[in-house]
Amino acid sequence: MSKFNHSVKVPTQYKATAKILKTALDKQKSIKSLIFEEKHAVSPGSERAVKHQNNACVSSSQLQRVRSLQAVLKHYSDNRGAVDNAIEETGLLKDNPNLDASLAKVLVTELIFGRKQLNGESRPVQTVRSYQEKLQKAITGSGIQKKPNPRYVRINTNLLSLPEALEYLAGEEWRRRELPADASYADFLNAIRALEEDEFMTDLHVECVLIFHPKWAHYWAGHDFVHAKKFILQNKATCLAAELLAPPTGSTVLDMCAAPGMKTLHMCNVMQNKGRIYAVEQSKERYKALCDITNEAGCEIVTPILGDALTMTAERCPDVEYILVDPSCSGNGMQSRISVCDEQKDDKRLYKLAGLQIKILSHAMSAFPNVKRIAYCTCSLWKEENEQVVQRCLQLNPSFKLLSCKKALRNKWQNVGDKEYAKIGKNCLYCLPDSDLTDGIFLALFEKRRDGDEG
Repeated sequence: MSKFNHSVKVPTQYKATAKILKTALDKQKSIKSLIFEEKHAVSPGSERAVKHQNNACVSSSQLQRVRSLQAVLKHYSDNRGAVDNAIEETGLLKDNPNLDASLAKVLVTELIFGRKQLNGESRPVQTVRSYQEKLQKAITGSGIQKKPNPRYVRINTNLLSLPEALEYLAGEEWRRRELPADASYADFLNAIRALEEDEFMTDLHVECVLIFHPKWAHYWAGHDFVHAKKFILQNKATCLAAELLAPPTGSTVLDMCAAPGMKTLHMCNVMQNKGRIYAVEQSKERYKALCDITNEAGCEIVTPILGDALTMTAERCPDVEYILVDPSCSGNGMQSRISVCDEQKDDKRLYKLAGLQIKILSHAMSAFPNVKRIAYCTCSLWKEENEQVVQRCLQLNPSFKLLSCKKALRNKWQNVGDKEYAKIGKNCLYCLPDSDLTDGIFLALFEKRRDGDEG
């Protein structure tokens, strides 16, 4: 007689997650769009998602359902090789031919990388539980398991100063790991890798970025300081855009593709909330998100503009001195992306994206006579969106030159652009997930030439 009770159903949450995973694997579809399509789901990209598109209220249980879907699928995305290898090595599917492969992947992921436990007493759940020790041994011994990058938390200095943040953390019994003044970039990275669970660090390049052990990623996501916008969950790599552009207090800035507003807010912090920032966004939904975050975060100098960046002029945005260009891109550098398929390079899409990127960056260079400096940023690792865009825009706008991003970071950096692009690659900067422990980001910094400057 079977030891399993066949009348016990698999929890709906596991079945829904397995259905999404199966569709994504079989049809090479986007996980994000599949979660969005799931009945009762809200936009998975929104931290503040509280309404359907039809403005009907979404219950907290529905929000929790979406977050649970995302969490399991993100764990599988990050550890796909380890999970698939463990299932193969332990013979889980071979020994249990009636066990659905996608459901098995979801259950193994939740048991080993997620909540470390499974709900219910259904046959699939009990089967996977019975393999827990073998699965854990296979994953530990495989060496495939991905090590998560640290949790970065940026202090919103509109609402909380660095000393106040450090005092709060000390009161919560966090220990600060400090580096000597002459520490190298390699020393800094080694210190991050060696962080104890109760330790934190301040960043080497961006003063108000705090670095925590990856264990605390979910802890900070639900923290009161984050909900109050005193702390901002922003990857260190994306903080480098405002750091490199470095608009002075009292200056006038144009953020050409501003939503959701993290970089806009950071520039406001850099400027000590004094001056003016024109923040442009053409999507109505994203424009609302931009307005919400800048209002809640205490930004007094941001003027949100609903419109197309390519239609912005010196009359609409007068006296602009500093510009951030962070256009739509392929996004293949983002570690928060949930992908369960090997991403193929889409040359046709990259060609279209690069065309738009060149238009926006070239417009920034030509339409604002008082501009001094422009930062160009993508979350892509493809040269078509990076070095090639920079190269083309310099050809079209010879009144600009590249500055060295590495020098701007006191040479405490490793990854630069492709040196095959003469006078371009060495001056650009890449953040690479495996070596820099960040998202994958590309940055270039332009300066308007002075009269007689041939450099």
